Amino acid sequence: MHETPTSHGTPVPGADAFAAERDAWRRELADDEVIRADAVAFQISAEAHRYTYQREWAGVPIIRLPDDIVVFQELVWEYRPQRIIETGIARGGSLLLDASMQRMAGLEPSVLGIDIAIFPHTRELLREHPLASGIQMVESDSTLPPAVDAARDFLGGADRALLVLDSNHTHDHVLAELRALAPLLPVGSYVLVADTIVEEFPAGHFQDRSWDRGNSPMTAARAFVAERDDFELDKDWSRRALVTEFRDGILVRTAGQA
Repeated sequence: MHETPTSHGTPVPGADAFAAERDAWRRELADDEVIRADAVAFQISAEAHRYTYQREWAGVPIIRLPDDIVVFQELVWEYRPQRIIETGIARGGSLLLDASMQRMAGLEPSVLGIDIAIFPHTRELLREHPLASGIQMVESDSTLPPAVDAARDFLGGADRALLVLDSNHTHDHVLAELRALAPLLPVGSYVLVADTIVEEFPAGHFQDRSWDRGNSPMTAARAFVAERDDFELDKDWSRRALVTEFRDGILVRTAGQA
């Protein structure tokens, strides 16, 4: 007779049962607007202390929230993208995260970072970092031909790719990025549109920036999906994290454009 494993006297479900249970928890959390409002309130308060800027990846500053880092790991492990493109390099930590996650998933790291201006110290740091192999960088506005051509060449014959948009967060710029870069991706690829959280913050919160509620990555993502029939919002990944910059901002390519 096989005994059911227990934890503190409570029966422990098998792997399949636990996976089903966890999926139900995820759906409930995704639909809970009260706890989401609490999470947004937390982010607003925490950003007074520059919460998003406080972490490092492998010793390099990374502008990512902990929830998003963990969910990104899950996505890369499950999907195993052969290429990752990221717009907005900042101090380089997110590019190292990309390469690290590919390596962990058994892939040869292949990452392209695009930024309108790359800090000299970022170039130097990534040149010397032991986990930076496979990382390329291009200095260009991510909507212009040099960036688009570099992305097209970089993708080559890849079957699976990720695109992370985290540069200028105005509606017009993000929509231009989506129109220029997302159609280059193979079917099944994901696009992670960062800072859709802007649309959930109070109007006028970003007083020193050119984006705001109504002029944000979220409005751009919605417009892009509305104008095409080959991309859609991936509701599971878009609501997997609670304290997140990517809520309702993860798109998947479902078909080739007719």
